[in-house]
Amino acid sequence: MARLPAGIYLRRPGYRILSALVLAVIVAGVVLLARLFGSVTPNGTEAAPAPAPSRTVSSSEGDDSVYAEASPKTTPATQVGEAFVRAWLQPTDGRSQDQWYAGLARYALPDLATQLKDVDPTTNPAKAVTGDPTATVVSETSAQVVVPTDAGSATTLCVLTGDGWRVATIDLGK
Repeated sequence: MARLPAGIYLRRPGYRILSALVLAVIVAGVVLLARLFGSVTPNGTEAAPAPAPSRTVSSSEGDDSVYAEASPKTTPATQVGEAFVRAWLQPTDGRSQDQWYAGLARYALPDLATQLKDVDPTTNPAKAVTGDPTATVVSETSAQVVVPTDAGSATTLCVLTGDGWRVATIDLGK
């Protein structure tokens, strides 16, 4: 049997048409599959991604590591942040530096407590809380709690430890 030279099938018009049809069927199949399983809507725009599930566990369920922002006043992190700021305010009731420190150290992580050990509380410009605290979840084990004071907002970073929620940092903004 005689063999045709290599590439001869593309030299004939019938083979070219057959090759073009096979290629067209393959491309049409890929486009059809992309439309069936892709994320493009009929008008040609990309479909919006599905919203991520939100983590809203109520503190009444016993898990205080994650909470809903809808009721920040009831969360342990918010309560600790606010209690720390209230203890941190400049004493106007005659408390000594040692009494002031003892009042806030119980809410603070050891590193922050050490930094505040020799602070003179009378240099703190904040004397009173002026509003309700707000909380923002940073992660499952941390939350930023903002407490309005008469000298600006006191922002604390609260973290969950083996001993419960503790304040890691505080910053008084103007």
